Amino acid sequence: MVDKVIVIYSDKSNYGNSDDRITELVFTSKLPCQWINLEPDPKLPPHQNEVNKRNFGIKIAKEQGFTHFISGDMDEFYKKDEFEAEKERVEMGNMNGIVCPLHVYIKSPTLFCREHTLVPAIHKLYHNTQLGNFMHYPFNRDEQGNCHIDPCRRINCFDRIQMSEMVMYHLSYVRKNIDLKIDNSSANLRRSRQIIYDELSNAAPGYMSKLYHKPMEESPNYFNIEI
Repeated sequence: MVDKVIVIYSDKSNYGNSDDRITELVFTSKLPCQWINLEPDPKLPPHQNEVNKRNFGIKIAKEQGFTHFISGDMDEFYKKDEFEAEKERVEMGNMNGIVCPLHVYIKSPTLFCREHTLVPAIHKLYHNTQLGNFMHYPFNRDEQGNCHIDPCRRINCFDRIQMSEMVMYHLSYVRKNIDLKIDNSSANLRRSRQIIYDELSNAAPGYMSKLYHKPMEESPNYFNIEI
């Protein structure tokens, strides 16, 4: 599906917390990945460290001669058939990239909400490609001025980018230990801790999410995730 996976990892989070499981994963993993360490700068805000991490990965991809890239996190998934179809569409259409909607999963890999957020997916890689808070990135804002794309992921490319029907499946709140997510997320989830607890306690099909203001829906366990 892709030619290479480059994993940029750190032993500490953006808040200085460490987890030995990261080191264990790096040294025991049999996945065909290239693992590269980049520690966050404690003097920088979490958002900037996230931008630096993604741009470091892009730098490595440029050095290795890749033509396209997709920036993602460990809890983000795509269906293989949808991804392959969009990959071919980008290449055959000489497009610079695609943007897709996402479903965020809560408590279970079969329970999700439809998100207003959009995510840049497959993009062409140029010598000057960068990620950051590029406000004029297509689909960043709607007509009412509401932002829909994470400022860590906006790309300095402004044309030949199309909306995709491919979905990104974000298993954001499917965790054995949700506090690790809350305490270390660059999105500053600490202020929403109690809401997240309530969300997980009440999670069920049809429940109106307090986080996303939409009813939760069921889906198959597409990626055979176990928790």
